[in-house]
Amino acid sequence: MVFNNFGKNRITLLMGGSIAENIDYFMIGTGSATVSVTQDSLITATDRQLTTDVTYPSLQKIKLQGDWNSVEMSGTQLTEFGVTISGTGTTGSIWSRSQIPSLTFDGTNELRIEETIEVF
Repeated sequence: MVFNNFGKNRITLLMGGSIAENIDYFMIGTGSATVSVTQDSLITATDRQLTTDVTYPSLQKIKLQGDWNSVEMSGTQLTEFGVTISGTGTTGSIWSRSQIPSLTFDGTNELRIEETIEVF
């Protein structure tokens, strides 16, 4: 069996909200652990925001953007983030998880995360 381009295109549209259930949120957190394909949540989620922009750079790519203002980020030591379709507050199953070196926000910094997902 071959997973064809039409199938890939539909999965991309599904993820971005053009069809049924979609990725609606970015989650950020302060946890630290090696990233693994078996993880379905952030280690220590601290906030969740609706995506602020969704674009399709190509038929098999989706670009998601999440934004936080300086007040929301004040005091955060960001170490992880991911995208999710469900949950409330800081819970929900994530589609991806990224681990970064700790970034400290002192109330003067805003945060914008852009994540591009390619289906292939």
